[in-house]
Amino acid sequence: MTMTTRARAVFGHALIALAAITAAAPALAQSDLPPEALSTKPDGRYYTGYYPSWSDNWFDATGKTPGQVYAASKLARIPATYTHVNASFANPNFSWGGLAANSWSGTGIDFTATPKDIKAAIDVLHMRKMKVILAVGGATYNDWSPLAAEGAAGSGPRITALANIMKDLGFDGLDVDYEADADVTRYANATRAMRKAVDLAGGGRILAMAGWSTGADCIAATSGMADCAGKLSYWGGNAGRERLLVRDHADVAKMFDLVNVMSYDARYEHYDGVMAYKQYRSLFGKNTVVSIGFEPAPEGWAGGILVVNNADAQCTGSRILQDQYGKNLDSPYSVARFNLAVKKSKSANKNPHDGAMIWSILKTASGNCGSAQIASPGTVGQKSAKMLGLVNDPLLNDAPWK
Repeated sequence: MTMTTRARAVFGHALIALAAITAAAPALAQSDLPPEALSTKPDGRYYTGYYPSWSDNWFDATGKTPGQVYAASKLARIPATYTHVNASFANPNFSWGGLAANSWSGTGIDFTATPKDIKAAIDVLHMRKMKVILAVGGATYNDWSPLAAEGAAGSGPRITALANIMKDLGFDGLDVDYEADADVTRYANATRAMRKAVDLAGGGRILAMAGWSTGADCIAATSGMADCAGKLSYWGGNAGRERLLVRDHADVAKMFDLVNVMSYDARYEHYDGVMAYKQYRSLFGKNTVVSIGFEPAPEGWAGGILVVNNADAQCTGSRILQDQYGKNLDSPYSVARFNLAVKKSKSANKNPHDGAMIWSILKTASGNCGSAQIASPGTVGQKSAKMLGLVNDPLLNDAPWK
């Protein structure tokens, strides 16, 4: 078979165009990054940081090398203490115009830089061995019904759009951050939709969950579960929601690769994050990583004051008075105590990657606790690095990470 003159010309033009595209794209070489751009430890314990897209800086990655993107992008410079970065937040009623459109319209994502620029930053984070996950929902976005309907049906445009943005920008998975209500069926179907999107995107991508603070608590509706015998949580509202999800939708419980417990925002009088972690760890199988959560003060529901060391718990709010079931504790609300609970876990379901999470990477801590310093993202990261065997990145000492 031989080519016609026209065919040869078309083929030649295609080769020239391909060569031009290849030449324009900067090579992703680890050696191009500066020495301070450390890599994380992907095979150890996980340390997840939520990254608020609305707090990121504008930058232009056009024509830049990875080293230049690292210098220009705050996202790309996240300290290597973090193993997972959850970019926050996408609207569950999601649409995506594709990378060619280069617009966040329909996504709910609030980066000021364009999708193509953020893709370049994600590429740098991948060079540094971090996973970058797209968090969906959060406290702001509550329109879950359309996505849940697609989850029940098994397909739909939102599922396809979520799969496409993962492939287009290089996100390593999705995070189900369902904070809308106690509708467990809608929660389950939305999770099915997001699991379907993750699987469609392929490449070993993962599905994570932001577990509600009291979501694993025992409530009246779960009294028949063996580990709830004689236990009734102080809390109402969304208390017990994730426990009901696991009980009533066993297929959904197995869909999560990672659960980050929001073990904060419930004050200190009747809530212990260590109890929350233990309960979540017992709910999910050993193939699911479960991490305890931190939030620097002031929390969303002000009152609890997170400190770094047990000895720093010198003020009201830094000591947990009772757990969810009325047991008197007077225990430190500290990074040290929470991480120790993960390290010393005796759960039959424990996973070697069980670790910690923080909301958020960029949150400025404010307040005081006697003569002790309250916990900040930098000091939480430094303490967690020492206790959990993470990279203790010197960038944690510098703004905006400290």
